[in-house]
Amino acid sequence: MKDTLPIIAIVGPPNAGKSTLLNKIAGKPLAVTSELAGTTRDRQYLDISWGGRNFTLVDTAGLAFQNRDELEASIQRQIEFALAEADMAVLLVDSKEPAAALDPKVIKKFRSLKIPVALAVNKVDSPKKLEESLAAFARLGIKNAFAVSAITGRGIGDLLDHLATTLAHKRETPTEDSTHASRIAVSIVGKPNVGKSSLFNAILKQERVVVSPIPGTTRTAIDSQMEIDGTAYTFIDTAGLKKKEHRQSKPDLFSGFQTFKAIRRSDVCFFVIDATEEVTKQDQRVAQEIFAMEKGCVILANKFDIYHGKEDMLRDYVSRFFPFLWMCPAFFVSAKNGQGLPEALAAVKPIYEARNKQIDSQVLAEYLSKKLKTNPPKLLRDQKRPKVFSLHQVDTNPPTFQMLVNHPAAISMQFRKFLENSMVKELGFWGTPILLKLLKKDKALTNS
Repeated sequence: MKDTLPIIAIVGPPNAGKSTLLNKIAGKPLAVTSELAGTTRDRQYLDISWGGRNFTLVDTAGLAFQNRDELEASIQRQIEFALAEADMAVLLVDSKEPAAALDPKVIKKFRSLKIPVALAVNKVDSPKKLEESLAAFARLGIKNAFAVSAITGRGIGDLLDHLATTLAHKRETPTEDSTHASRIAVSIVGKPNVGKSSLFNAILKQERVVVSPIPGTTRTAIDSQMEIDGTAYTFIDTAGLKKKEHRQSKPDLFSGFQTFKAIRRSDVCFFVIDATEEVTKQDQRVAQEIFAMEKGCVILANKFDIYHGKEDMLRDYVSRFFPFLWMCPAFFVSAKNGQGLPEALAAVKPIYEARNKQIDSQVLAEYLSKKLKTNPPKLLRDQKRPKVFSLHQVDTNPPTFQMLVNHPAAISMQFRKFLENSMVKELGFWGTPILLKLLKKDKALTNS
């Protein structure tokens, strides 16, 4: 967790605009927003610099004191965690709702806090309503009140000025990101209800995100930083990728979008399937997205604590349903008791190192010469006789190679796959796909 900067928790009733405010300050859609109350469930962190001060804002779910089923109780605990670690709190209310309608328990809660509190009256889109809106909430007894509009940005600067001034006494220390220039980003992905959030919490060893048996509980990609044996990691919990439907709710659309973004910015993905269920087409779709985005991958079959099959079946599952992930390690794990997690975590760093490996040109030349002698490309019908001249590595993360040939169309897909697979095995690229690009020799001469 980012605990080196002062933390400010943004708390308030449902649908007051907390996530919209965070997104406005961030300048990008970090948190999922919707007209539906209760869209936000997990804590979302944002590091900002304002007025010469650095601090962390935390978006939270809507405060509720009634109808506490298991899911709602877990959501409310996330708010309690945010307030417990906060150095300051912002109570955000909706100016369009009567001040008298605000739950007295909310007021009591904020008056009892031992940290500085500011009141932000949101949705004040007109200057004429500024004084009127502030006066309506004066009875709350919170001294520092600001009228803001999370949509237009009105008044947000004044609020941030106050936050920065209030936190001026807090000693600044470097953020984790500044002390670790390079982090290994690991996203936890899969279809809904396979236990991604439970695994996320088990890895971090804290109740960082809401966990529920209800599919779709997680809606926002959540980042958390931690260090394992001196190596810095960013773990990203994601919403479950649902089946494509003709009409999807706005939260589902944004959740899917954020999951794709999380995969895209990852070095390695923890691809989670349910060990107690048959592999589905949706599982295969998630695996294909990981492979298509050329990410390293560790396959986790979760719920091993209630699995009743044989341990050696997992590799058969991979070959049957995810053959393109043949090079990726696979583990049975249990988010409940932690079984298999140390082995899965230990597999991440070698994959990251493989993705960033640079192969010496001479080693590649010798490797290619050997392969061309033992298994040369075969002649395709109606094509020129294939000739391969050289092989060079042109990029890393993912490992990317360029092969100089006489005519790209003359090189069969079978030969390309053979070469890619043997490169993984013999050159040490386990856990990650590699890219092999073909370049015609005369074009290479022209480019040079």
